[in-house]
Amino acid sequence: MELFTLLHKMNEFLFGKPIYVLIIIFAVTVFLFIIVNIRVNRILRASRNLFREAEEKGLDQTLIEYIEHIRLMEHKLKKLGDLVEDIHNASRRHLQGVGIVRFNAFEDTGGNQSFALALLDSKGDGVALSSLYGRAESRIFAKPVKGGVSEYNLSDEEKTAIQQALLINS
Repeated sequence: MELFTLLHKMNEFLFGKPIYVLIIIFAVTVFLFIIVNIRVNRILRASRNLFREAEEKGLDQTLIEYIEHIRLMEHKLKKLGDLVEDIHNASRRHLQGVGIVRFNAFEDTGGNQSFALALLDSKGDGVALSSLYGRAESRIFAKPVKGGVSEYNLSDEEKTAIQQALLINS
């Protein structure tokens, strides 16, 4: 019931005094006029620039130059797209996944001085490096990796490093 009372009061206010309705309509009309005027001025400015250039060279010559410029830009854009595609294809062969695991290879050494390192590309191809650190000597092993696996026996640490590198790729 309160809603109907409110609507009735608004109706009386607006239509009881038509000057308010006219003021609102006038304000909206002025606002729309300003927006249209701004857009028309932008179009006129652009066309003046085009025709100023056309007056100097001739409209035909100006349009021909614009068409040639567009063709040149299309050609450059195609070359740029081809270059991006080549770079993308080449990047698949680059190092993209790295996994490292540090561990103690021998009981008499501490500090996790030994490590297994996997360096892989986007297809999981690369190398697994292992360094076994001991007090008297250290050894380094390299095993090729193809598709995330190696034809050589891998230690648990090397397998973990490969898994880490594969996770980075995905």
